[in-house]
Parts: sequence; C-alpha cells; structure tokens
Amino acid sequence: MQGASRGRGGTPANPQYVKEQQYGSEIPAPRFGHTTTLVGNNRVVLFGGATGDSGRYTITADAFVLEADSNTWTRIRAEGANTPSARAAHAAACVDVSQMVIYGGATGGGSLSSEDLYLLDIRNEERSQWMAVPVEGPTPGRRYGHTMCFNKPLLIVFGGNNGQQAECDIWVLDVERSPFQWNEVQVIQSGNHARSPLPRVYHSAEVCREGPAAGMMVVFGGRTPDNRSLKDIWGLRQHRDGRWDWVEAPTKRGTPPEPRFQHSAIFLGSKLLIVGGRGADVARPLPTAVYDTESCEWRNVASVNRFRHACWGMGPLLFSYGGFDHRSPSAPTADLQVLDLDRAISASMATVAGVDEAEAEDGAGAARAMPDSVMNLQQGPSPAVASRAGVQEPPRPATPPRRPGAPTGVAARVERQIAHPGDPQISPNVYVAVEEDFTNHVREVAIQNLEDEGRRINQANAMANVGAEAANDGVASFVIQHLLQPTSWEPTDRFLLHAGEVSDLCDQAQEWFQAQDMVLSLRAPLKVYGDIHGQFLDLMRLFAKYGSPCHGENGDIATTDYLFLGDFVDRGSYSLETICLLFALKVRYPRQIHLIRGNHEDATINGIYGFKDECKRRLGEDPDDPNSCWNKFNKVFEYLPVGALIEDRILCLHGGIGGSIEKISQIKEMSRPLRVAQIPDNPYEQRVTDMLWSDPSDNDTVVGVSVNETRDPDGSGRIVKFGPDRVQEFLDANRPLSMIIRAHECVMDGFERFANGKLITVFSATDYCGSHKNAGALLFIRRDLTILPKLIYPMERSQNAWDQNMLRQRPPTPPRPVQRARRLGEDNGGDW
Repeated sequence: MQGASRGRGGTPANPQYVKEQQYGSEIPAPRFGHTTTLVGNNRVVLFGGATGDSGRYTITADAFVLEADSNTWTRIRAEGANTPSARAAHAAACVDVSQMVIYGGATGGGSLSSEDLYLLDIRNEERSQWMAVPVEGPTPGRRYGHTMCFNKPLLIVFGGNNGQQAECDIWVLDVERSPFQWNEVQVIQSGNHARSPLPRVYHSAEVCREGPAAGMMVVFGGRTPDNRSLKDIWGLRQHRDGRWDWVEAPTKRGTPPEPRFQHSAIFLGSKLLIVGGRGADVARPLPTAVYDTESCEWRNVASVNRFRHACWGMGPLLFSYGGFDHRSPSAPTADLQVLDLDRAISASMATVAGVDEAEAEDGAGAARAMPDSVMNLQQGPSPAVASRAGVQEPPRPATPPRRPGAPTGVAARVERQIAHPGDPQISPNVYVAVEEDFTNHVREVAIQNLEDEGRRINQANAMANVGAEAANDGVASFVIQHLLQPTSWEPTDRFLLHAGEVSDLCDQAQEWFQAQDMVLSLRAPLKVYGDIHGQFLDLMRLFAKYGSPCHGENGDIATTDYLFLGDFVDRGSYSLETICLLFALKVRYPRQIHLIRGNHEDATINGIYGFKDECKRRLGEDPDDPNSCWNKFNKVFEYLPVGALIEDRILCLHGGIGGSIEKISQIKEMSRPLRVAQIPDNPYEQRVTDMLWSDPSDNDTVVGVSVNETRDPDGSGRIVKFGPDRVQEFLDANRPLSMIIRAHECVMDGFERFANGKLITVFSATDYCGSHKNAGALLFIRRDLTILPKLIYPMERSQNAWDQNMLRQRPPTPPRPVQRARRLGEDNGGDW
C-alpha cells in the first residue's frame, strides 16, 4: 500500500479520495461516532461507535488496530478489570507510543458514559491492557460530542453536551503531575469587546504544532444549543504565566468553509484540514477545507462525502474511516478512503494560476504557481520522490509519539509519570526570508538545496594571546519601547541611554542572572539564536520575519521562549543596542528570555574587539574607570548562565565540549563570578576554556581531540577541536541527552550539522565582517523537538554595520575551501 500513487484518485485537475481495500480476519463492522487515533509506527486504534442501520443501532466497545501501511486490521482483546463501557460520540487522544486515552460519550437510550478516564496500552501486542486512570477531585462530568486533545503535558477537554445543554467549558489534566486532577480553565477576558466561542457540540479541535499557531488548540464549527451550525475558528492558548485566552483566527484570503458539525479535523504541518461533516442539508456533501495558518488563507479540495466519520494524517496523506455517506445517510459505511493532499492542493493552486493538467500532475506547474509565502504541506520528500530514492515515508502522528524503547508513558505514569518527548530531529525543510526589506516574504526550501550549508568560516585569531514577567516600568520598558522596532529601526550613532541608565539596567539584569542555575532547564517550544556580534539590524530582521519577543502584533512571547547563545557584542557597530535590548527583555520577561555566555562576554576579549571602544565613543566614558559601563557590563557577564538543557534532550552551549568536559554536571558546578583564565593551568580552567572556545573538527572523518590552529596558533593545546566520536561519547554519558546546539563559528547557511546531525552550529549575524555573504539563522524547536532552521540572507546596506577600524586591525580569516566531495558534486546532503 506504500506506492507513490496512494490516494491519487480522480484526474490531475480534479483529485478525489480513493477507497482502499482492507484486510484481516476481523475487519470492523460499518459504524459511526467512533474514534481513530494514530499511536505511532503506522498504527491506528479504532474504538467504539455505533453499528447497524435505520434506527437499529448498537453502541459498541470494540477496539481494533490498523497497520496503515498494509491496511490490515486486528481486533484488540485487552486485559484488565477496568474495561470502558460501550460508547459513541466520545473523545480519544494519543499520549505516547501505542498508548491512548478516551473520555466521555453516549451509551444509548439517552444515557451517558461515566466520568472515568480510561487508558489503553497496546505496547505488548500479546497483552494489551485497559486501565482506569485514578483522578482526584472534580471532573468535566458526563458529556458527549466534545473534543479532547493532548498538548504535552496537558489533556484538554472542550465543549460537548452534558445531557441537558451544550457547553463551552475547558478542562485540563496534567499527566506529569501526581495525583492526577482535572482543573477547569478560567479564560481571561480583556477589553470591552472580548469574544469567545459559543457553547457547542459535535465540533472539532486539534493542536497545531508548526507555524504561527504552534501550541494552540484550534477549534472549528459545531452546533449551538439552538441547533445552528457554526463556521468559526478559534485558537486556545496558554500564556507562560499560566493565563489562558481565546484568539479568533483571521481570514486574509479565500472563503471560509460552510457551517458544519459532525466533521473531523487534523493538522498536517501548519495546515488545518476540515474534513466532511454535515450542514442544514444532510444530503449535501461538503468539501474538505484547508486553512493555512501561515497565510491565513482558506482553500477547498475534494469532498470525502462523509459525516460522523473519523480521520487521521500520515505524511501528505489524509485518511478517513467509516461514517455516513450523504447519499445514503441511514446506514454507516466501513470505507477506508485516502487523499493525497499535496496533489489536491497543488491542483487547486494550479487552477487559480491557470496552469494545465500536465503541469499539475508532475508538480512543476504547481510549484511555479505556489506563492513563496505559502508553506509546502509536505514535510520531507513526496511519496513519489521517497519511493524513487528508496526512502520510506514516515508517519505524521496527531500527537508526536516517542520512539520504542523510550521510558514508558501514561500507562506507567498511572503508577509513576509520563516519559519525555522523542529525540530531537532536524526538519527536512528550512524557512528562508528572501527579500531585502522588512516585508514578511518567507519561503520554505529543502535542506539539501542550501548550496552553502556545508561551508564554515573560521573566525579571526581572536584568542591568540589567551592560553515571571517583571514590572512594566523603568529603564527596561523604555529600552524595549524604543529599540524593539523590528520593521522600523534605523541606525544612529547617538545611543539611546545615558551612562547612568545603562548602569541601572545592568544592575536589574544581574539580579535575574545570578538567581539562575549555571545550566538552565528549559522547555520547548523556543527559538535559539547564535552569535549576533553587534549586528542589531539582523536581530531586528529575524524578529520581523519569524516573530518578536513581545505581546501584540507579530509577538509570540506568550507561547515561545527565546535563548541566545552568547557573543552579543564585538565586531559589529551596534553592540550597545544589542546587549541593552537583550538585558531589557530579560528584565521584562525573566522566565521567557534566556542568555548564556559566549567567549566575547569577557573583558579580555571585548576589550580588544570593539565593545570597549564603542562604550568609550558612544557613552562618552572612560572605560578604564572601575565604575564605567563597560566594566559594569563585564561584571554582569561573569554572572551569566553558561548552558541550557532543553527537555533534558538538547544541551546548548556557546563553544563546545573540547577534550575535558565529560559530564553536564561539570558545567553545572562552575561557580560565579566566572572568570576566564587567559592561560588555563588546571582542569577546571581548561573546562571553562573548552566550553567557551572549542570547535568541532573540520568534518566527521576527523576524530579525537586536535589542536585548534586557527584559535591557538602557538600550538599550546589549550584551545582544541573535538571530533564526532567525542560528541557521541558525551551524549552516551549523559543520557537521555541526544543533541548539542552551539554557536561560536560563522557558517555560510547560518547553521551547520556535525557528527551525523548530533551537533548543530547556529550563527545569526549575516555577512560576517562584511566580506563573506553568509546567511544568518535561528533554530525553532517545536514541542515535539523537531528543529526548524529559519534563515535570513545579507541585504544591501547604505553603510557598513561592521566596525571598519577593528577589521583593519584584526581581519577575519577567509572561508576555508569547500570540501572535496562537495566540489565534485558527490555530497548528497548527508543523513538529513
């Protein structure tokens, strides 16, 4: 069933769903009101629903598993005394690999199921098990026609009918907190015109995991208590301070779908798919509607011709099972239908652009017609490309499952707690800002098409001679108001603040830094920035393109943390703007903005690479005065954290692990104020030097620890390069750690992989030192630990933003030669 033509029904200009053959000794009977839940490894669990026809319906407690790559069904005969009762119109969600939970539903005859939350564990195929999850305190109560989503670590129940009326309440359960308790969410209402969804039943809800709506539970449609069908779309989000609110989704292009209920909805990438459902006329099928959260555009594709069915997505394929056919709405079906969404969306775009059917079929015309601002639905090679390349198309779970062998999940958390997310992995595509101004023109390209992605630039001989939201006031707010202007900031030689104000800002920032651990513990989603080096304009461009740390338009601080990996100052002309804005953001958003130390956050280095001179010139001070701002900055730098752990899986540092760092605990144990020895003469000082100064070796074939000739021309051996074997050894010794992200080196595409993708270098300043034309990048780490590189390219500047005097005194080392395999066209892009 894994052919490139799967789901390609109809014609190229008019794609349709394909009804597929099903196999197995026990195929589920036709039904409606059931759930299908993708639980990883191409496996889908069907539970419950009603069978029969014309008023002789029977509510079931059937459970089946579908191997989606072969369309083979197997009945689940689960053990356990706590088996859920028969039910329909319930809700289900995947919480881990081969584990799902169900809640609520109707049992027939006007009765509703119990308030219990049940978990099905099918990891052991020979001994599948149902268990009732022990919950203390109040519950959402009995209901049907509601939704339940899992947005780690929260189960979220919304709406439905309690047997007397439709509801619009929200309940959450934290699966990582024991004892388990349901808590009703109190949504904040701000302003005189604050809006929220109407009470509803038979609506849809799903969690978005990519794009601007990442982290939101998105609700569509349903039916009101007075039996009106709805077509509104809402996003429910939780702020970092624990508050919740509703956001009504905008429509910029296209026509919103017709009102409907008893439909299904899933996310594939950043696109929400509204599948099937019924409106006022039960005999009228409704098209599949696609809402692009990136462009806020609606688009219609083929109709599934079903309602009260269930859906799931895998790769670019949309699956539908069961439900009623509009042409015969009295008897349910057992049809398994599949649609290739890439093909369907390309055809709809081709129709708009006027390309012919042949172009739509081979995808070339659709690619030319596709606006750059519209992201490709497919996350990786298409089935056709994957088939030709011998690559198996991976499934796209509704809730990202962990890999087999990972710590157990909710089944064990009933006894203990849910496990961690899956291993980090790079997205096959990157986001690229292609224009030379501040317009939001971003396109997505395959990672292998970045021609310069393998080229690293060695920096100059920099170390040749070195062996909760705070109050909205004060200098921090003033700095943010005047400097956080992503689309309108203009460079000026006169600095915004006086020396006394800079000193006050440093004092406020230091209070927060010295209260933090040396290695921060952070949670996804978050954005990781590399070296900025006083390139304030590039920082503004990245904020303009990919979201800004603020509330309001283009702001995402409520849902996303920011992590900056050091080297904020030196080389560039606007180090003061850069460091003062980052300090101000830290003061304003201390729990969302995170800074760690780089090798240039050291008086020995920034005293000769530009920052000291900038403070002298633009603040009118004597930097050698013990009370100068330059000395104040460097005092704060000694209190910065030096690392960050993201979900215990990704370690972020500025430089690397060198040859001396074996355990994360060695970094955590570093003491404040942390001073960097110019010539390390003991193991502790060597670890500090390795952490701030070491680099990966030139490529994956160079193993071990070697002298870093660029940074240590005297050959003292104190500054080193480390090979891929060192990376793997470090990860193995610090499980469950599985990746390192670091900065410190300029790379041509703004990011570069090493050690078979186990280490990533990120660099955020473009056109390093005005001579290399490199891209700048940030890494967006989603909740499921997928890493999305987001790029900007150099733009023409009316004046050079790099310190020209510094370049003349200490010019950067030219880019090293391209690897031989790449010159000969033998480099296939590696394992990503």
